[in-house]
Amino acid sequence: MKTIHYNPSLIEIEFAKIIADLREEIQKKSAVNTIVDITNNSTKDNPNLVLKLEDKDGDKHELIIQFIQRPDDLVAK
Repeated sequence: MKTIHYNPSLIEIEFAKIIADLREEIQKKSAVNTIVDITNNSTKDNPNLVLKLEDKDGDKHELIIQFIQRPDDLVAK
């Protein structure tokens, strides 16, 4: 499939949603941090997820996962 729109692309939007939907499965694998909230910014140029975390000491942290699809003509064949 030729990608026409990259800002954001359908692949970027889809994978941001998939990972956000896997919150419970991701939480099960973290022995140290609790996921307090996930903000899905899938309409931005390069979609991202902002995960708000809290560790066992009660300290708050943020983790940002950004999605960038390379243009089709840059992907190694």
